Amino acid sequence: MAALVSGCGNKRQPPPVITTTNQPFGFLPQAIPTAGLTFQRPRQWRYVPGQAPLLATMTSGLTTIAVWRYPRTEPLPTTDAELATARDALVAAAKARDPSFQVIKAKGTRAAHHPAVVIIANETISGQPREVRSTHVYGEGAEIVFDAFAPRNVYPQVEDTVFRPVVRSLELGKPKG
Repeated sequence: MAALVSGCGNKRQPPPVITTTNQPFGFLPQAIPTAGLTFQRPRQWRYVPGQAPLLATMTSGLTTIAVWRYPRTEPLPTTDAELATARDALVAAAKARDPSFQVIKAKGTRAAHHPAVVIIANETISGQPREVRSTHVYGEGAEIVFDAFAPRNVYPQVEDTVFRPVVRSLELGKPKG
């Protein structure tokens, strides 16, 4: 009976560290037809479908990618000047929401063959300092947003290996259904 209580003599194992970000170990195709999106998601990360406007989250430890789709009826930015205006409005809104928000880089660009704005910043999310890469893609009557954030000491490890490949893999089409 004593052997049963002692756990068969094995040493106590430490609990898993759930705050550590896993490498993706490859990517899986992910389609969200109702939003007109396909992209590659990290294979080893947890994927959870969302409720509109949040389409999905992908997480590993304290690192997250959230995918949003905001339908737009107003004209979407297409020119460099319109993207600069959109960039400035996004930065102003972020600063109003979070006084700790500090832009590292903000620029107009293209993603999935559509006009886009990318903002890289330091901000506070749920009371925790994070580095964020927020990509806003304008097309098909919507603003598609990939918000990717990680603890500041982890961000450099996932920016080029996870965050950028996920956004680069985005294909945007008309929503179905």
